[in-house]
Amino acid sequence: MNQPDIELSDAESVLLAQIDFDWDTRRHDPEGFGRNSENVAQLILALMARNAIPEHRLKYFNDPAYRTGRIKGSRRDLYLRNRNTDEDILRSYSFLKEARYFVCGPDLPAEAMTEFRNAAIRCGNVGPSDSIELANLARRQVRTHALLSHEVADEYFKLALDCGIWVGHALHVEERIRKMR
Repeated sequence: MNQPDIELSDAESVLLAQIDFDWDTRRHDPEGFGRNSENVAQLILALMARNAIPEHRLKYFNDPAYRTGRIKGSRRDLYLRNRNTDEDILRSYSFLKEARYFVCGPDLPAEAMTEFRNAAIRCGNVGPSDSIELANLARRQVRTHALLSHEVADEYFKLALDCGIWVGHALHVEERIRKMR
C-alpha cells in the first residue's frame, strides 16, 4: 500500500488507494494501465491545484539545477523534448516514479530514512563536511540494507532534499552513492 507523507483530502486518498506506482509492464494490461495512469494524473492535478506538493519536490522535477547528466535540462524538459505535453507526462509510465516521490517521498527503507534524517538534524545547517558525513552514512546504509547503489542514489538525493539540505550538498550525497562499487 502507498503511504503518503503529505496531507491528502478524502478524494485524494481514494485515488491514491487505486494507484500502483510499481506497475509491471509485463502484465500486458493496457486498459488497467490506462486506469492507473488516469488516477495518477487526477491525483497530481488535484495536489497541484491546492499547492500540496512540497516546493523542493516540484523543483526536483522542474528545475535544471536539481538534475545532473550529459543532457542538460530538468526532468520535465526531458519529457518535453520527446514531444510530450504536460498532460502526456502525467499519464506516462516513466512518470510513476516522480509521482510516487511527490506523494510518498523517497523510496528507501523506513529505518534508513529515520537514521539519515536524525543525522541531518544533528548537523544543523548542513555544510560541505557534513555532506561528506551524511554521504558516508548513506553508503553504510546501502551496504547494511543490501541496496543497489545505482538504484538508490537518486532516492538518497530526494531524501537529502526532504531534509532541507541545499541542492549542491544533496547532489554530493547522490554522487558518492552512485560511485560505490
